[in-house]
Amino acid sequence: MKITSSLCFTQLVYQSLPTETKSGRLVLMRLNKYLAVAGVASRRSADEMIKLGQVKINGKVVKEMGVKVDVEKDVITVDGKKVQLEPNIVTYLLNKPRGVISTADDPEHRKTVLDLVPKSPRVFPCGRLDENTMGLVILTNDGNLCYQLTHPKFEHQKEYIVHGRSKTPEAALEIIRRGVRLADGPIKVDALEVIRISHQKVEFKVTIHEGRNHLVRRLCAAVAIEIDGLTRVRVGDYELGDIEPGKYKQV
Repeated sequence: MKITSSLCFTQLVYQSLPTETKSGRLVLMRLNKYLAVAGVASRRSADEMIKLGQVKINGKVVKEMGVKVDVEKDVITVDGKKVQLEPNIVTYLLNKPRGVISTADDPEHRKTVLDLVPKSPRVFPCGRLDENTMGLVILTNDGNLCYQLTHPKFEHQKEYIVHGRSKTPEAALEIIRRGVRLADGPIKVDALEVIRISHQKVEFKVTIHEGRNHLVRRLCAAVAIEIDGLTRVRVGDYELGDIEPGKYKQV
């Protein structure tokens, strides 16, 4: 893919092209993400490099945000040095503890999931867990895998274990089974398995495939279940298993 003399036109061309081939392979990637995956900088820092004119695509300086690059054909340079995606593909399954941020770059300098895995090769989290949710976070430098796991069209299931309290736990769980209408639309879980009910304490496993923010927490709030602990134990075919909190394993 060649860059024309008009960068505005180039940006339109990049943004109008599909981001995958018929086989499902990721072809186009945002420039800032490309630089992050390649280990050059975080996305936020990559944006600054782009604004300062340090980045070229096929020999042409690009300062616009949101430009996409063809990961198989385009030549990307930063300060004159060629940047390539890391050929050593790695994927980690991390058991994120409570209080750790599942982002690659935190402006408040809090502990992130990247602090719990090897620094090289650089990886990035596929999806997020909120600060108070524990469990499985997948980190990888495989853009295709991350795309497959996070794009809504693939409908990968996510499984959580909830520890909570309710004045009427059996009735609350039955409402969840039937489906609940939230502010942003109805939600019906894929599966719900009761693990234990003792007086007003309840432990259950819930499976969903939607990616709306804080969905399990909002679902429980809608039926008056107060969450004491929330742990994600599965994403698609990847399971948390016996990985200890704060630890990871490479797959």
